[in-house]
Amino acid sequence: MNTDALNLDFLRPLLPLPLWQKVVALVVIVIVIIAGYFFLGWQPLQQGIEQQQAQVEQQRVILKKNQRLAKDLPRKRAEFAKLEKQLKVALNMLPKKSQIPDLLESVTWAGKDSGLEFATFKPMGESAKQIYAEVPVDITVKGTYRQLVTFLKRVGEMPRIVAIKNLSIRQGKAGGVLLVKGKAITYRFIEKAAGKARKARKRR
Repeated sequence: MNTDALNLDFLRPLLPLPLWQKVVALVVIVIVIIAGYFFLGWQPLQQGIEQQQAQVEQQRVILKKNQRLAKDLPRKRAEFAKLEKQLKVALNMLPKKSQIPDLLESVTWAGKDSGLEFATFKPMGESAKQIYAEVPVDITVKGTYRQLVTFLKRVGEMPRIVAIKNLSIRQGKAGGVLLVKGKAITYRFIEKAAGKARKARKRR
């Protein structure tokens, strides 16, 4: 340290004082210097270090979380791909609007091939859901129990989804002939709603 560069003029008033007063004065000066260093230097530095440590700990927590997510990412991607595949299969089972007439005609042919006689086949107004719409048809058929079971089996084997619901069965006038009323419901794929859903997934 270059002592020549130090300015000690502030100590000159202490020179004429008795020794004990000089010692007290020096002790006070040292305390003031230490206190100034503590409040102006060391304490702000310590606070800065603590803040940096808190930020480092926060970043460490975020890093661990991201590492867990990254480790789980292949499984999530596989699950997403599986769900997407299942969705495509399900959507392929929902006919488009242009395919509805052919599908309903297939239902009538399934009934006729089973030996049933259609007294009523009346399409009703469709009911829109989220990405599909229900297309109900009121049906009334005549035939035997075996013919009815064959018809239901053939409808269940169709590649497109058709549900026979709300069946009401009563004995007809002729022996062994049943009069059956109910609804044949198919489900139409709504292209616009699905398109909006895909855009929403891409934005996320």
